[in-house]
Amino acid sequence: MLAAHRVPPQLMGSIPCNVGGFGDVEKTAKVFVRNELLPLPSKMKQLNEWLGKEVMRFAEYSLGDE
Repeated sequence: MLAAHRVPPQLMGSIPCNVGGFGDVEKTAKVFVRNELLPLPSKMKQLNEWLGKEVMRFAEYSLGDE
């Protein structure tokens, strides 16, 4: 079920069973945003072009410290 949403387990609060863990959460979050989140608004903004007016607007995403 978790794989269907394509969200990395460390971003969902899963606890690893091994000693090594999942790795750097911040790097994982940046890759997730770049690969999974940013393409969504760009696709949805095509509706604006199709309608000829802005009906959807998206704020820039940041991790909080950027």
